[in-house]
Amino acid sequence: MRTRMSLPHLFSIRRAIAALALVVSPGLAAAQGASQGTVTGRITDAQTQRPLGGAFVVIAGTQQGVSARDDGTYRILLRPGTHELRARIIGYGASVATVNVTAGGTTTQDFALNRAVVNLSEVAVVGTRAAERTVTNAPVPIDILGQAELQSTGATETNQVIQMLAPSFNFPRPSIADGTDHVRPSTLRGLGPDQVLVLLNGKRRHNSALVNVNGTVGRGSTGVDLNAIPLSSIDHIEILRDGAAAQYGSDAIAGVINIVLKSEPRADATFQTGQTYKGDGDYYQVGGSKGIGSASGSFVNVAGEFHHRGYTNRADVDTVSPFFAGDLRNNDPQFRNVLRWRHGDPLVNEGGAFYNAGTTLSNGIQLYSFGGGSLRKGDSPANFRRPNGGTPAGATVIRKFYPYGFLPHIDSRILDISIAGGAKGVFHDWNYDLSSVYGGNRFRFDVRNSNNASLGEATPTDFYAGTLLFSQHTTNFDISRAVGMGGLGDVNVASGAELRFDRYKIWAGDDASWENGGVPIIDGPNAGGIAATGAQSFPGFQPSDAVNEIRNNVAGYLDLESHPTSRFTIGAAGRAERYSDFGSTFTGKTNARVEFVPGYAIRGAIGTGFRAPSLAQEFFSSTATNFIGGVPFDIKTFPVESPGGKALGAEALKPEKSLNISAGLTADPVRNLSLTVDYYKININDRIVFSENFTTPAIRALLAAQGFPSLGGGRFFTNAIDTRTKGLDVVARYGFGFGTTGTLRLTAGGNWTKTEAKRTSATPSQLTGLDAVLFGPIEKTRIERGQPRRTLHFNADYTAGAWNFTAHEAYFGAVTAATTVGTTYVEQGYKGRWITDANLGYNFARGLTLSIGGNNLFDVYPDHVIPAFSNSGVLRYPLISPWGFNGGSYYTKLSWHPGR
Repeated sequence: MRTRMSLPHLFSIRRAIAALALVVSPGLAAAQGASQGTVTGRITDAQTQRPLGGAFVVIAGTQQGVSARDDGTYRILLRPGTHELRARIIGYGASVATVNVTAGGTTTQDFALNRAVVNLSEVAVVGTRAAERTVTNAPVPIDILGQAELQSTGATETNQVIQMLAPSFNFPRPSIADGTDHVRPSTLRGLGPDQVLVLLNGKRRHNSALVNVNGTVGRGSTGVDLNAIPLSSIDHIEILRDGAAAQYGSDAIAGVINIVLKSEPRADATFQTGQTYKGDGDYYQVGGSKGIGSASGSFVNVAGEFHHRGYTNRADVDTVSPFFAGDLRNNDPQFRNVLRWRHGDPLVNEGGAFYNAGTTLSNGIQLYSFGGGSLRKGDSPANFRRPNGGTPAGATVIRKFYPYGFLPHIDSRILDISIAGGAKGVFHDWNYDLSSVYGGNRFRFDVRNSNNASLGEATPTDFYAGTLLFSQHTTNFDISRAVGMGGLGDVNVASGAELRFDRYKIWAGDDASWENGGVPIIDGPNAGGIAATGAQSFPGFQPSDAVNEIRNNVAGYLDLESHPTSRFTIGAAGRAERYSDFGSTFTGKTNARVEFVPGYAIRGAIGTGFRAPSLAQEFFSSTATNFIGGVPFDIKTFPVESPGGKALGAEALKPEKSLNISAGLTADPVRNLSLTVDYYKININDRIVFSENFTTPAIRALLAAQGFPSLGGGRFFTNAIDTRTKGLDVVARYGFGFGTTGTLRLTAGGNWTKTEAKRTSATPSQLTGLDAVLFGPIEKTRIERGQPRRTLHFNADYTAGAWNFTAHEAYFGAVTAATTVGTTYVEQGYKGRWITDANLGYNFARGLTLSIGGNNLFDVYPDHVIPAFSNSGVLRYPLISPWGFNGGSYYTKLSWHPGR
């Protein structure tokens, strides 16, 4: 039985400000005058002894640190005890030192950093609750995308940047897909958008409120909106390419993406503008960040960004006459071959700001807080409505208002906010971390330039169609310490608990957006017939669709990691969770790494995982009214627990269960070269998908017999399939140094993945004999072949003096789409393509860099679609193209990074 309770509204600004003040303000005050020790020193270039002003000294395992002055000197205040410090700056390898600090004393620690042609000393915290570790020292595959890489791509969306740098990450750009145009789904290792867990500063990030309901990659899922996190706020991104549900909980089947916010006390700013070769899609982006810090390691970093992107259009001219037979305008050439449709990127205006703050009290307790928000306003078109369209002809358009038809627009207003606070420290040799995170996503739908034909000439042309909301409040308490275990060496023991509340809500649209006004077709050959109901392109959510649901879950875990020798790492984790809506689950994982000769190691992991059905998948509801034989019927997306859904055979959703197996090789054979090769196999049972649409006359008769005479059919979510995904990830990095004249950094990566549906559930007994299929071949094709099975990336970065040149070459493998023409199944494959990006920059004095560049330099498009996918010849390109279908673009970028 679901428990209902009252939660604060998503956008309670007063509570958010109070939480921030509670976490940060006492720390800033108490840190003053603390009884601490001082560490001072100088950071220099190891070869030239030149001071490295702007280098950052950070306390290992935290984001707290100080920035070196122009002469390379630094000063940091620390509590008495032993601390590990790490010095770093872009272009150099990090250096680590252990210092002993006494109360009131001063310790000197200098750092001499070596130029890093390829920085192999970058560390990640994702995937472990022990010490930070490098990519090749980890027992599972990890990618680290640093600031320099993130800024080198020329892309302005966080999702697109990750796709350009990580071969296992896919970000297609669908169009004319309702809300999915505005929050486009991304995937890892060819699985679903909701099968990867996203963290922000190591804490769980909330999902989008949007359910992808149209025929796109990720249909039926709710993923995280990564584009809501501005690039200007990101220090680096860690991608754990391995199942980690036993460590982090639900969703971490394909892996974990941890986005780490900036914390350094420095400033930067960027302005970028460009457009496509076709002259559309004009955009500009302005962003920057400012950090301040103190000698005690306290810091505040604030980043903001505004982004405008104009729409693109790759639709073809419409050759179909929009008028009734016999209309003299059918012979008028001005109404033939007209560009009436829009197929491409939506118009978007988006702004956002994030902060990251921390301080240390005199007793050693570290207080921290981070969060932010973004507001995105989008405009995407739907299918063009011809004046003679609909069933019967002319049923969809009020021709007095739109004599030549109309192109309806779906406008979005997406508000995304989050705030987190916590405290961590050491108590009796135990490290502890107490944190709480609150975040949510609100998606408002408006329809513009449309009509509700059943209202006749009283119809508005603009409609409010409803709002979706998802919010999440997560509280964690984690503890860890190293325990001596004799022959096993020190074992890091970590344990913790989590309490989480999820909320999902749907608000109905205004009445005119969905109601049946009862006005018949006004004119034309079918005057007096039944007019179409609801706002054309997106009928609003009806009062019967409105929901306000909440659930909670509690979890506990135990995580062990040991290094019996310097070349052997072994770990194990177990996690138990209980959800208020479907019960309990337990997951486990073990991993190991063995360095059999210096620089060469094998690693592997095996673990179970799960993904809880989202509240949206349990309770999303939408209704469209269709007239069949002159009688109105509601065609619904049914919540699984609704009476109508049960009448069609819907059952309560179960969690997806997974088994992940990985094995790999890491190599650092020579200086400035690293190689990782990792095989993976992921079996998922009871995968949640959309059912087929059940709308035949036999279905209507069944529903009427069950007491639902007004229902004409629909669809629902179901645990319909088991899948198996197998693949291989390869990443190599190498660099050349040309003395003092320049450096060349090379990165190559590849992902080979294949997903197969191994089991499909039988059609529910309620539908036996009704010629109904629960899960059909179109969706099977989308899951198995809708994403590339092969992706290759080759990146080069060459720096010579003040000049820098970067090039990205990516191969996106073939994909396949499917549809039906009448009752005939049709599919089309689209060939793989190479996409080239390049950027040339010049660094002026004081950190000012001017760059020019291009993405998709050679203007590569996907194959044209066959007639079955072209909507009467109007649409040229497929919705599932991994790189979109805008063609080439160029840009100019001005950036300011003082101290680099």
